[in-house]
Amino acid sequence: MAERLVVCGGLPAAATGKEDVLELDATASEGAASRVNLKLGDLSVRMVEDLPHVLTDLIEVAAYVYCADQFTRRGGETMSDMGRDWFRRFRFRIPVRRIDLWQRADIRETLIETLASLSDDHFDFDFVPHPEPQPTGLQPYLDFGDSVESGFIPDDVILFSGGLDSFAGAVESLVGRGRQVALVSHRASPMIISKQSGLVAALRERTKPKQLFHVPVSINKGHEEAVEFTQRTRSFLFATLGLVIARLFRKNTVQFYENGVVSVNLPVAGHVLGTRATRTTHPKTLADFSRLFSLILDEPITVENPYFWRTKAEVVGVVAEHGCADLIADTFSCTRVREATQRKRHCGACSQCLDRRFGILGAKLGEYEPSDAYVVDLFRGERKPGPDVVMAESYVLHALKLSSMSEQAFFSTFGQIFRILPHLPGTPEENARKLYELHRRHGQIVQEVVSQELRHHATLVQSLSLPDTSLLMLMQSASVRLPELLDQTETEAPASEQAARDSRPTVARPLVFAIDEERKRVLFRGSIEVKGAGFEIVRELAREFEEDINAGRPKEEFRFVLADTLSKRLKIDGQGLRQRITRLRRDLERKFLEALDVQLDTNDVIENDPWRGYRLNPYLLRVHPAQIRDGSV
Repeated sequence: MAERLVVCGGLPAAATGKEDVLELDATASEGAASRVNLKLGDLSVRMVEDLPHVLTDLIEVAAYVYCADQFTRRGGETMSDMGRDWFRRFRFRIPVRRIDLWQRADIRETLIETLASLSDDHFDFDFVPHPEPQPTGLQPYLDFGDSVESGFIPDDVILFSGGLDSFAGAVESLVGRGRQVALVSHRASPMIISKQSGLVAALRERTKPKQLFHVPVSINKGHEEAVEFTQRTRSFLFATLGLVIARLFRKNTVQFYENGVVSVNLPVAGHVLGTRATRTTHPKTLADFSRLFSLILDEPITVENPYFWRTKAEVVGVVAEHGCADLIADTFSCTRVREATQRKRHCGACSQCLDRRFGILGAKLGEYEPSDAYVVDLFRGERKPGPDVVMAESYVLHALKLSSMSEQAFFSTFGQIFRILPHLPGTPEENARKLYELHRRHGQIVQEVVSQELRHHATLVQSLSLPDTSLLMLMQSASVRLPELLDQTETEAPASEQAARDSRPTVARPLVFAIDEERKRVLFRGSIEVKGAGFEIVRELAREFEEDINAGRPKEEFRFVLADTLSKRLKIDGQGLRQRITRLRRDLERKFLEALDVQLDTNDVIENDPWRGYRLNPYLLRVHPAQIRDGSV
């Protein structure tokens, strides 16, 4: 994994000759190769003059991270492309005005953890004092406007992308509840600008005068086109923009509307990565944002998702409920913005387009958006062989599985669910049940749409020559399995997992464990704990285990860690490693037998392969230590 040095704010590069250097400067002159364009529209000097300078630092940091993300390539969208080039390593050198804050260990570490969790990349920051003795704050970045009247105080600050979910949130707040709202938009392309402006104008026509304030923000690098389009750090930039605007009005809450199924973002297929694996509004991501912003400002800041417990169809229903269904077609959800700019249409093939179309049809509002708004029609359109076909088929089969999956099978299949619970208000038991019901409702909505389409076009497949890669034909080719998926009322755990259970009936499956970093121990359900060398081994193997879960790898493809690599991490030789793992296995076997009267197999916790090394058993479930201590799992 090569390291990229990102030198910011006009600092000298001072490269060693071995590093790949990217220069970024928000204060560079027009036309400079390093220039980062940053403009906040419709604000005035009066509005920002009292903002703490640390927020100017923060927005520059977010802009530099976002631009570095845009202009540093990673691998492709499939699991086979997730080699060493997928995970990138960045080292930033950034001048800041509040060096005393940015050099604090808690702020720096929280920033690094937040970005690493969000993007799957490695980050390091070297903050230096800003060269300007009298900081000018945000003034150089203002596009002066006069749309804010004296005395305007918003009730809500909403991040407004122009997509269906953020639009529904704006409609509910403005039209449904009559609140004063500040909408904050990141203008990513001319087409997105047009969509956002049109929706804002339409909302102004349906609300009272001076009820809505819109702040469009433009951030890009010179006149260059980005080379990387996953852009997972964009939500950090977006949240930062929301925070800055919220603080203009002395507000401490920023609202980031997204349906819960997309926020959780369970993998629809192990070999599909790309945007489906992003964690833009994941509960942990929003909790990380809240924690970082609170540390920086030394007061409680909340970044929240009011639609977390709703499906896409339920979100779309909010728009219709408040009389704005006619504006559905004016929203934009496609992830392939560059292509859409030329076509003026949704692609119909990406995960967001699938979510959108199924949500609209599931809400029974298809009449408000014509099918030709998509390049590829949901059911009858020809899809490109490869990722587009895999995505469509996997999306439907995944949803059908969710529609009838038992609660036990759901939690056994998607261990990621347990890592969400610590970041949600309420009890773990209640939230676990609500997460299961949320995904079950989503699956049932997709099932209803699919069933209706199959019934409506029962003879169409035979009578018309549809493309082999259309979703109707793909479902027809899977007709042996499809009726079972549509009709069944209970889904068992995956066959591979069930086989494992059947062969080892005395051990409760899945084995649940937690890593307690504070007390340096591994906890297992049943009051079993491991400390010392055993703890260190499990903690090291958990690195790849967590990365594979977050990336959506199939369990059978979870990575092994070579014995030499693991030895170096633990700073022991190969013989010492083998002895420690043997002792750990024996210790666990004894403790499980004494505490639970069950017999572990050798590979129940740590698997090994003579050629590939060691890994944690993929069927383990990792949870938060508190969930084991309080018996909630």
